[in-house]
Amino acid sequence: MNGKETQGMDGVLTLELLHLDGSLMERRRVPNLITIAGKQLVAELLMGRVTALPTRWSIAVGTGIDQPSPNDTMLGAKVDEAPDATPKVEAVKQGDGTSIVRATVTATLQPLPQATVQPLTEAGILIRQGGETAVLFNRVRFEEVNRGPNMVMKMTWEISF
Repeated sequence: MNGKETQGMDGVLTLELLHLDGSLMERRRVPNLITIAGKQLVAELLMGRVTALPTRWSIAVGTGIDQPSPNDTMLGAKVDEAPDATPKVEAVKQGDGTSIVRATVTATLQPLPQATVQPLTEAGILIRQGGETAVLFNRVRFEEVNRGPNMVMKMTWEISF
């Protein structure tokens, strides 16, 4: 072993549409793009150059149709956001003896009011530091998901380092 790391940042969003009783309707896993702003935030945290530590993590969803770009600083058309009060970090040993660190953000969007349908096509993690504007850490575009009054939408984002 040469001691050289090859792991970069990688993210995957799992979307689960659940019936109101909690049973699974549909599950999708979609890889995402880490934005330059997200990478910058990680580097600033490592160097101790942030004015405030991240205080709030959430997953935002929208109806934008443009493909993600590293330069994105917001979703194309944000329509909702759900917080995660307890994001998790864990070290995970791989089958080949190496290990990764995984950060997990989970958020749940509640059902919409009766007779309302929302065609969602994008999502991203928003990180807030104190009262500062949110940083769009990552962004993904996916095939349309129609959120409605008869479902809960659970989103789990795993970021591996």
